[in-house]
Amino acid sequence: MGRSAMPSGRLRATATALVTVSLALGGTALPAAASDLSTVPPWNTAVPLSTAYSVPQDVVVRSDGGAVAAWTDGSQTLYTATRAAGTDTWSAPVRFSGTAISEARLVTRTDGTVAVLWVDNGYRLLGSVLTAGTWSSPHELFNGDNKLTLSQIDVAQGPNGQVAAVWTATPYTYSDSSEVYAATLGTDGTWAAAEQVSDAAGHAGAYRDVDATNPQIAVDTHGGLVVAYAMEDESYKTAYAMTTARPYGGTWQTPAQLSSNPLADSAHPALATDASGSIDLLWRFGTATAQTFELVRRQDANSAWGAATALVSGVGAEGDPEPLVTPNGNATVVWADPAAGAVRTVTRDAGSTWTASSTLSTGPVSDAYEVRTAMAADGSVHALWRENGASASAKRLMEATLDGERDIWTAARTVQGPLTAINRARIAAGSLTDATAMWTGSAGLSGSRTTFPRLAVGSSSVPATANFRNTSSWAPKWELNGPVTAWQVTLTDPAGRTVRTLTGTPGSSTVATSWNGRTTSGARAVNGNVTWTLTATQPGYSGTATVASGVLKVTGSVPAFHDYGDGSGGLPDGTGDLLTLDGNGRIWLHYGTLNDVRQMGSGWPTTIRPVALGDLSGDGCNDVLVRLSSGAARLYKPACGGTLKPTTSYTTLGTGGWNQYDVLTSPGDLTKDGRPDLIARNAATGAVYLYKGTSAGKLSARVKLFANWKTYKKVVGAGDLDGDGIGDLLAQDKSNNLYRYYGKGDGTFSARVKIAANWGASYNVVLGVGDVTGDGKADLVARDTAYRLYRQNGTGKGTFGARVLVNDGGFGYKALF
Repeated sequence: MGRSAMPSGRLRATATALVTVSLALGGTALPAAASDLSTVPPWNTAVPLSTAYSVPQDVVVRSDGGAVAAWTDGSQTLYTATRAAGTDTWSAPVRFSGTAISEARLVTRTDGTVAVLWVDNGYRLLGSVLTAGTWSSPHELFNGDNKLTLSQIDVAQGPNGQVAAVWTATPYTYSDSSEVYAATLGTDGTWAAAEQVSDAAGHAGAYRDVDATNPQIAVDTHGGLVVAYAMEDESYKTAYAMTTARPYGGTWQTPAQLSSNPLADSAHPALATDASGSIDLLWRFGTATAQTFELVRRQDANSAWGAATALVSGVGAEGDPEPLVTPNGNATVVWADPAAGAVRTVTRDAGSTWTASSTLSTGPVSDAYEVRTAMAADGSVHALWRENGASASAKRLMEATLDGERDIWTAARTVQGPLTAINRARIAAGSLTDATAMWTGSAGLSGSRTTFPRLAVGSSSVPATANFRNTSSWAPKWELNGPVTAWQVTLTDPAGRTVRTLTGTPGSSTVATSWNGRTTSGARAVNGNVTWTLTATQPGYSGTATVASGVLKVTGSVPAFHDYGDGSGGLPDGTGDLLTLDGNGRIWLHYGTLNDVRQMGSGWPTTIRPVALGDLSGDGCNDVLVRLSSGAARLYKPACGGTLKPTTSYTTLGTGGWNQYDVLTSPGDLTKDGRPDLIARNAATGAVYLYKGTSAGKLSARVKLFANWKTYKKVVGAGDLDGDGIGDLLAQDKSNNLYRYYGKGDGTFSARVKIAANWGASYNVVLGVGDVTGDGKADLVARDTAYRLYRQNGTGKGTFGARVLVNDGGFGYKALF
């Protein structure tokens, strides 16, 4: 008596109260399939577990991602095998002693161990626990003493590793009733004595023809137990849903009948518990083609059942579909419709109504009891079934996955086939991307799993800084949760431009690389923050996944435009700075917001003309050109973040003649040689000259660029305005039109482009200060005649945003540079 196949694999997930709704379902097309197959991987090639005839009993996925399978062979001997997380290799089978083992069940425990229960020789129920790869000696939970046949085991996991088991005991003489028994495995590893929890004999009457069958058990978060089973009247072939409970620390309650209508033919109640401890019980009643799914719910073993609610109506169904409730409160039911030869599903979003039923299967489904479901802790649901093909050798094992957060089913995917035989398939799931199945086929017992779970970093060693003055390379390393077919580390600057792309040898789960601080072109990278992104592909996935990302602070390399330190005497950090000279001959560094100020030096005559030039000397620190009142020009070379005084080391660039220039400004590198260049305008003629920086740390002979720029009242070295690595110029004419000149990379400039009209009439100083805001775009500062300082953020496209007040009237410095 009872059903011929075991219940679906069940995992209890968080639920909320279900809404009562009765809906006639006609069966629509499958909901929109998840298009991002990189998040829901296909199934791997099947791996043999046994070439002998085998009957799959159960499979579970452990918390560490490994799996355990149990099966019996043709002589009814029990075997188990394990598969480590992240592999497709199963261990050698472990044989259990015993005779005529007819049934076995597995259950995972929260401490990572796995318990197995099996019926030995028809009347003994034994249990064992897998710990650290070794099964414990069998423990006898129940002995029917050759008078009771045991079957229909169900197991459930409770808090702290507790396990509860329930089974049916059928007398050898059919004049007596079958009863349901239960036992628990405590957190201390000890099995409690079995207790009878049903009362079929009390319902049997004179002919004793009522049986308690097909039990299921659930454990609430307190450790309380709830049992549901079918009370079958063999004379009239009717059955009702029955339940009993044992609150934590209490005793078993008197069994009670829940369903008022007789269960549909071959139907039995299905029990599921969510992570909060709430328990849902689902059964079906009606005719073969017009059935209703009805559900009741209770908070825990100590509370009462709520009122029964009809969830779906007018459907054909076989098997015992379970209420699968996701952590966000959405509920899903999957069942077989024998009249249509299809696998159907219906879903209800939390707090709303049930959707119309959808068909998961793509071909005819012949055996309703081969439909299996497994629910993972992340709320995903995996449905497994067998489909028949056009011929006897065209059977396929199919699977579809529900993303419980998005309520999207994937299209059905082939797990195995075509084959001449696929029987007794079982499925277990650890997550949306990690499921394991096993089945008996024409070649014996096989198992498969989805490809390795979505790539993730298990551990890593990724330096957060790289000072290329003191080290030759940045050497990160990541250990992933599965092998990769390709990987790439992309380094980008704050503006999102690619600095360097690193690749390496694929094939393992270790990604290790190194970067020598050079860009793709071979130039030294600019100091500052560099974003690294690790992307990879893996076997069976269709897309490239972003696995990890972070920020690397580069120092000891090429200083950024106008970067003189971090404001505390440290190395340049990639942020532009403003330098000022006050009326007392002191030089100040304005850092960050430009209001964070520290003194860099003193003792300077106020008659000097300082220019922030860049790293002309090649020592990794930006230099300052100083024109003296005598007309001499010196290149001062302060240490990175160091002081700038008249006694600071310098190189003489010219002993005289530099007083002819009323404009001295550096746009940055105009010739793409990695050295800063200087623009000068003759005050008398308006001629504009280029002084190229040289590898010797000096300036080459001047080259005339323009004959007469007297129309401009300001000429500003703006830095790289458009992100092409070449310095640019800004020029403001006497009518206050602002023009842009893009550097061409050969020391010349493209034709001017007007970018603003009626601009900056009140400004007496305009400077390009590099990237002040940290977005990788060159910014501008300006001071007006009221000594207010403004900042205009660069857009990276040769233009600027609205001005922002930085200092309201306190910027009366002798010089800004």
